[in-house]
Amino acid sequence: MATDAQYQRLLAFRNALRQFDQWSRDAAKRHGLTHAQHQLMLAIRGSTTPQGPTVGEIADALLVRHHTATELIDRTEELGMVARTRDKEDSRRVHLALTEHGHETLAALTAVHVEELRRLAPIFETLPRPRADD
Repeated sequence: MATDAQYQRLLAFRNALRQFDQWSRDAAKRHGLTHAQHQLMLAIRGSTTPQGPTVGEIADALLVRHHTATELIDRTEELGMVARTRDKEDSRRVHLALTEHGHETLAALTAVHVEELRRLAPIFETLPRPRADD
């Protein structure tokens, strides 16, 4: 059975997550993006696929369906943030990359996100520590 301290830690953590999520949405909007577009760009930049992630990999990373990922990519491509390239060995496969403008925008967003995470870090440090019997 959960203790009062565990409930308190869980509540504080969930509140911090919601605050960060709302802050992140606002930051993306200030850069002309939706929250989903920012997440797309982060998934592209963070991908370990050498040629760039495929639409399917992006759908998996964002926990959305393939057609939803495609629509998001279309909208972000219209902003000049993302580019598609056909796979040289399998032309049915499309890889994604950030454009120069996409790289610059994501770098700016990442800088403010890292700073915000640093600001929020004390919230986690001040949470009650679990007791041995928690």
